[in-house]
Amino acid sequence: MRLETLLKKPEHRLAGFMGALLLAAVYGVFLMVGGPTLSEVSEVGEEIVEPPVVVTTSTPVVEANATVTRVVDGDTFHVTFDAEPGDWTIRMLGVDTPETVDPRKEVQCMGKEASDFMKGLLTGRRVRLEADVQADERDKYDRLLRNVLLEDGTDVNALLVRQGYAHAYLSFPLAPERKVELRDLQEQAKADTVGLWNPESCPVR
Repeated sequence: MRLETLLKKPEHRLAGFMGALLLAAVYGVFLMVGGPTLSEVSEVGEEIVEPPVVVTTSTPVVEANATVTRVVDGDTFHVTFDAEPGDWTIRMLGVDTPETVDPRKEVQCMGKEASDFMKGLLTGRRVRLEADVQADERDKYDRLLRNVLLEDGTDVNALLVRQGYAHAYLSFPLAPERKVELRDLQEQAKADTVGLWNPESCPVR
């Protein structure tokens, strides 16, 4: 390399070096605040959009007050309460799943699926049970009538209706806004033809 080339305008070389340092510093800060890494940017400079990552946490957002000991069917299960002795039978409010255990009735369409879903979801799990201010405390079989929440805040009653495992059961007393919510969720399930509303699963209703 010619000597004059090495000596030509050294301030340009210094400026280039300082510019590189500044770029590296800016990129470092960008990464710290959650910007894309170099691997997430395409060769033409376009940011690659990745699907969202679902992060689960073991930190409860709802304070549980009971533990599920046994699931009977899609809408009935047994619990032990933290503050009360004994075994308690819970009938879920505002939902009605197809029959599977009533000896007077045949096993109904989606009944086994609803029962299996609930067994997988609730057995041995900590839950929060809440009464509805306008609903009865117990049904004619002396079962406690309750809404069911998981510790992560999932509304299990609503989930059953939305996934098509249960009908919205609105003929008994229930807070008006809750009836509207469950009715809307049932309409969404119908629109999506899931579970009970799938003609391939339950052709005759």
